[in-house]
Amino acid sequence: MSASKEFRPNQQQVAEAFDKLTEWFPEEKTSLEKHRDAILQCVLDNTTPGPNSPLLLEKATQPVERRFLAQAGLPALSPCQEAILWVLVDVVFFVLGLMGLHVSNKERVARALLRELGQDTLNGFLRAIQNFNEAEGALNKAKALFKIIGGIYKAGGFRAVFKVLKDEMTWWEWTKTGIIAVAQVTAWIASDGVAFVAEAALNIMSATSLIEAALKATKACS
Repeated sequence: MSASKEFRPNQQQVAEAFDKLTEWFPEEKTSLEKHRDAILQCVLDNTTPGPNSPLLLEKATQPVERRFLAQAGLPALSPCQEAILWVLVDVVFFVLGLMGLHVSNKERVARALLRELGQDTLNGFLRAIQNFNEAEGALNKAKALFKIIGGIYKAGGFRAVFKVLKDEMTWWEWTKTGIIAVAQVTAWIASDGVAFVAEAALNIMSATSLIEAALKATKACS
């Protein structure tokens, strides 16, 4: 995957993304609000807090559901639902790759998505996945992919992914990454996917895992 142009959110985008992060993670609201001004300034300036900054001393609060995400295996799903779930996981990994982010455990992301979306919601992605399969050429595939991403975002899927990232980063890294990533996805959605499609079209045809997963899902659900 070719490198993504670094996204630099503006002041309004940073503030709105910060608010979204506190909404998604109420257990972190106290810590986030306490450092709001410092966080926003560091994100806007793209700087790292000094070595003695309280931002580097904060520790994440872990909700009870962390135990669920650490379990082995997935709850019982139909072959169709499981195939759809793995498409969504590959979509999320593709998006994170565009942002320059890395998550190490696909199964953990799958469990987080399933917990957030629910089994019934998975079925609603089938038509969008079929459209992705049928789309010809990089530009049309990127447009079809954006429809799936919009559905994941509206269903709370990116919140689920950031629950996983919370365990893999320091509190400050997670906070900064979360704000920038939420601002990026929100900007894509606000532009009806225009900026996303232009960028994703450069990489989509080489996303073999995603393309193969989408074909398998269509077959499993037929």
